[in-house]
Amino acid sequence: MSTPVAGTTRYLCPLECGWHHDVPPPTAERVVELGANADLAGRTPSEVVSAMATQACLREAEQTETALREHVATHTTEQFVRTIHDLRQEVARLKRAAEPAPW
Repeated sequence: MSTPVAGTTRYLCPLECGWHHDVPPPTAERVVELGANADLAGRTPSEVVSAMATQACLREAEQTETALREHVATHTTEQFVRTIHDLRQEVARLKRAAEPAPW
């Protein structure tokens, strides 16, 4: 797996298949690109910046959620069940390892 640019948020597949979705760090250019649909009519300059940043944040979240949903849909029910089973076994193993040794 490649190392993302500093500041990138990486979302990993919960089934640990190796897939990931990277969201690049925020920049003024990305805010303008993603916030272009914000309603700016009659707003002060500071309200324009706030509205664009809010719109950009919401759009980024929608894009990330869509990417995650589309990827998760590629997995089968059997893969989810197997992963849940494996995680439960790992939790049980960790709990046993954390128990104090009898004297």
